Amino acid sequence: MVMEIQADRGPDISVVVPVYNEIDNLESLIERTRTTLDQMGLTWELLAVDDGSTDGSGERLDEMAKTEESIRVLHFQENCGQSAGLDAGFKHARGRLVALLDADLQTYPEDLPKLITILEAEGVDAVVGIRTKRHDTGWKRFSSRFANGVRNRLTRENIQDTGCPIKVFRGEAIQSVKIFTGMHRFLPTLLRMEGFTVRQVPVRHTERTAGTSKYGTWDRAFSGLRDALSVRWMQDRRMKWKLRN
Repeated sequence: MVMEIQADRGPDISVVVPVYNEIDNLESLIERTRTTLDQMGLTWELLAVDDGSTDGSGERLDEMAKTEESIRVLHFQENCGQSAGLDAGFKHARGRLVALLDADLQTYPEDLPKLITILEAEGVDAVVGIRTKRHDTGWKRFSSRFANGVRNRLTRENIQDTGCPIKVFRGEAIQSVKIFTGMHRFLPTLLRMEGFTVRQVPVRHTERTAGTSKYGTWDRAFSGLRDALSVRWMQDRRMKWKLRN
């Protein structure tokens, strides 16, 4: 009976990675993640969600999964966007902890131990990154700061870098959050709305060395404003009842 329970137990951590046309980054992503988590002595799975890639990313992931049992691949029938990729990844994650990484490698898989250690030591439910010394264009840095300010003002929050892709959650926390299109930018706020605790920590950032960015500035600005108003509406309509003893 004991052996059966151990066999069914999930990994220590699931790393969810949405992937859309990132074939040139995949080998480095997986090797760096493997090395980092193996050094921590953690059992892990990398859950790659192929978002309808057209550059062979999905096929390459399948090839790597054949030789690496810790890699699991989910394939969308068509491109559905980052929020959908995260939703599918979170719903299929089996780990006690769930981490989030971008496939573009502009944030470091090697920073995961820092986030995991803080989460465990402080007993919080989520640790999210703040990109320091960002290696982006001046316009992109400005638009990101402006967008963060608008989102925080509308949602009455203090999240310094809503778009930072490296995060670590307790599994039960992130799986309790309902994800809608565009809601990946508001995960810390959605967690707090459910009563979970969130810690922000600085992480490293580097320029992209392979592939191309999938986002434009203005499309994110308009959709981000609409999404922030939606979150504000949910905050104001949230039910806060308690039973009397």
